Amino acid sequence: MVYWTDLTYEDFKKIDHDKTLVILPVGSIEEHGPHLPLSSDTDQAIFVANKISEKIDSLILPAIYYGNTDLDDFEGTITVSFNTLNSLILEILKSVVKWKFTKILIISGHAGSIHMAAIRDAALKIVRENPVKIMFLSDYDLAYELRGKLVPENDSHAGLIETSRMMVIRPDLVKNNFKYEFNGKGRFMIIDNYSSIYPYGTLSDPTGANAEIGKKVNDYVIEKMVQLIKENFF
Repeated sequence: MVYWTDLTYEDFKKIDHDKTLVILPVGSIEEHGPHLPLSSDTDQAIFVANKISEKIDSLILPAIYYGNTDLDDFEGTITVSFNTLNSLILEILKSVVKWKFTKILIISGHAGSIHMAAIRDAALKIVRENPVKIMFLSDYDLAYELRGKLVPENDSHAGLIETSRMMVIRPDLVKNNFKYEFNGKGRFMIIDNYSSIYPYGTLSDPTGANAEIGKKVNDYVIEKMVQLIKENFF
């Protein structure tokens, strides 16, 4: 793997820009229950980026740890606005394009709707104005394809999949105090305080999580993402 920040400006002159994939990992600083660290989304995005770079000639940009989340009534969570995230992604992409890179992959470990919309809008502006290809997705767009197969259909934030993945990616930060409780509200309701519904910050039950499941999910995500990259970029 090659990190963008490890190179000198002279090194960049030697890169084959048309054949090099630039990867931007994006995450969030967000609660993930009492058992997972606030860095979970970013840790997963970085892990995926590193694994992809082992299979495809890539340059990995420094990860963005800040994202937009509506779980900010839980202690420690940090959220930024749509406009802030949108502007940051846009400015980063402008610089990448300025240096003649034409293939960009943005991986978000966080999949909140406002968060994803902010990034997608920035990427769309770049594609409309430059002869570049940008792929943008959350690794959970792929991981959740395993719901109803490897894990329960309703698996969600800080649940069985995410906990299992983190047992592989950052086992040193995973705690064993799994807790889940749901104080239900109706569908389509606007929620301003998620801790009133999910008091432990787990949106599904992590019970049963293990590293074996985590490896299967991670392998699936990497395999599918590499396939998508080859189909769309090379």
